[in-house]
Amino acid sequence: MKFAKRHLCDLSFCYAAASIQADGREKFLFATDDTGPCRCIDPETFETENVWDEPGGTMSIIPVPGTDGDFLASQNFLPGFSALHARIVRARRENGAWQVQPWLDMPYVHRFDILERDGVRYLLCCILSSTEMPQADMTCPGRLIAAELSDDFSAPAEFTVIADGMTKNHGYCRVERDGYTEAFTACDEGVFTAVPPEHRGGRWEVRKILDAHASDIAVCDIDGDGAEELAVIEPFHGSDFVVYHKTSDGYKEMYRYPEKMEFVHAAWGGMLRGEPVFLGGCRAVNKELFMLRWKNGKIQAETIETGYGPSNVAVLHGRNEDRILAANRESAEAALFMVYDD
Repeated sequence: MKFAKRHLCDLSFCYAAASIQADGREKFLFATDDTGPCRCIDPETFETENVWDEPGGTMSIIPVPGTDGDFLASQNFLPGFSALHARIVRARRENGAWQVQPWLDMPYVHRFDILERDGVRYLLCCILSSTEMPQADMTCPGRLIAAELSDDFSAPAEFTVIADGMTKNHGYCRVERDGYTEAFTACDEGVFTAVPPEHRGGRWEVRKILDAHASDIAVCDIDGDGAEELAVIEPFHGSDFVVYHKTSDGYKEMYRYPEKMEFVHAAWGGMLRGEPVFLGGCRAVNKELFMLRWKNGKIQAETIETGYGPSNVAVLHGRNEDRILAANRESAEAALFMVYDD
């Protein structure tokens, strides 16, 4: 694969990266985890506009299904885990301008998502800590809470706790299954899967699949054997990027990134130019963005760039190229990588 980078804009503490479908085409979204803006970037003209100027503190950006570019995003989850006043807002573009309205107050919501099964949509919220203090007390474990969503996407009034006792409940990824969406979450107690009810009114299935002090998680069948591997950052905001292979006795370590790292944060797994890969990113030491792929019967690492310190990445697929959105927090940059076949 070949990578071509484009600097999209300067954005201090750039943390969240996502895309939406608006006006019949894709738009890029980047937001800061500190006080500051969320920006929408047109991938054809590269024009940039602010969706909001403040308050910032954005951990997650999730498109609202069936709308023309509406999205939900978290705010007020500020550095130092100051997130007692975290909330979810809804953004929509009306009459040529972005309108942002408070949607749901949700203290310490770090990740959240909209999942679907059997025609029912659910809001899943990953709560970092259950403390009532202004800054997170990590001795107060977090939880997973969920609620059914109405057709008009009004904010739920009641939630169900589907898992509790999750210390440093930080990592999240979603996987599309045949007919439903599955969530993977990561915390000090390990990696868990959360599957929505088979039918409306049923129970969520939450299951622990790996016993590890996990910070972030990605899923991909990197060796092509039909069973998904797990890429796990260990421990919390950790120093190791580890890949686990599924066996009859559970997941076993098959690879550990060999370079010295600190504050590993970005993890993504999936297809890139038709090939299964993991992407990882580190916010300290070499501040690299790297790719793992299966070559000659083993996992091999390739460095995409160093010195920029990505917090998160998102991948978009196209016919002639794929694109990586990189939220390079440590270099205050929103970046785009065009990925081409060799």
